[in-house]
Amino acid sequence: MLLRILLMIVLIVLAVQAAVAAPSAVNYVPLDITQVTTGGSAVNAWAAGHRLGGGWIVNPSTATAPLCINEVGTATTTAQGNTTCIAPGTSYTLSPSANALSVNSTDGPHPFSGMAYQ
Repeated sequence: MLLRILLMIVLIVLAVQAAVAAPSAVNYVPLDITQVTTGGSAVNAWAAGHRLGGGWIVNPSTATAPLCINEVGTATTTAQGNTTCIAPGTSYTLSPSANALSVNSTDGPHPFSGMAYQ
């Protein structure tokens, strides 16, 4: 009887392990664009579909102006509406989205760094 119970427990554990999916690998997506070329002209750091798992973007500590980010539309050079601006030396966590990520700055060329996930 004890052997039968142990066998049932083993079978249940094996069934649960088979039913639980292993986590999938994360794909890292580098920036499509690495700088705002001309101050006041927004660029897409990632094209649509490139940050499905979210990510992050950094305004370098050597920057002299804020980096403005818009996750749903075109970034302006000031924090307003859907645009958020981050100071030099700070980062911004991106939401998972199929949208492109627009960035802008008052100066150019204005480099930035980051990584998206899929």
